[in-house]
Amino acid sequence: MTIEMVKTSGVVTHEVDDSWRYGEKNSNDSVSVVIVPELFKTNDNKYLTGVGPKATTVYIRGGIPLAKITSGTNQGMYGPYDKKATDGRQTAIAGLLESEVAVNITLAGWDIDDPTVGMTYRGDIVKSKLPVVPEESAVWNCDFYDIENDSVTRLAGGASGSASSYVLPAATSSALGGVKQVATPSEDSVAALKAALKSAGIFA
Repeated sequence: MTIEMVKTSGVVTHEVDDSWRYGEKNSNDSVSVVIVPELFKTNDNKYLTGVGPKATTVYIRGGIPLAKITSGTNQGMYGPYDKKATDGRQTAIAGLLESEVAVNITLAGWDIDDPTVGMTYRGDIVKSKLPVVPEESAVWNCDFYDIENDSVTRLAGGASGSASSYVLPAATSSALGGVKQVATPSEDSVAALKAALKSAGIFA
């Protein structure tokens, strides 16, 4: 479900794009975390909307992948996931910024009313429509399902490309389970099936 709104701040108009959400939002899928606003300030403004030469308020986009800072002066706080970071934010995605955050631009720099924000840690999303799409090898320490083009991919844990994959063990003569290739019998009979299983080493 795509939710789009247009808000006006002074002389700057910005768009609220929630198209990364899929379906209805759950009421218990968020926790409160403290962010470091300055980490969202980049030369290309990829984390921001409402940016303009006359803007006095800009907005950090909702849906940005967040990661926990594990070293330095901001330890324990959160910022945008960045594989090139060196403060722990390169390790894993902890969740997504629940909604946009207003930042006031003052002579002293960036000012935010409250750095405590909501972080969504589970739910259904459209990964390709996130404000910033993580690389395929990113680790998701949260529980999301990417629903796109009639395909559902679980992003929880591990790299997103292999989070839901599982390699079946090879079968052995002494172990239960596993996988072995069985040749298709040439005829539909119990005897032919037994012969095919015997040939594969499954039936004695």
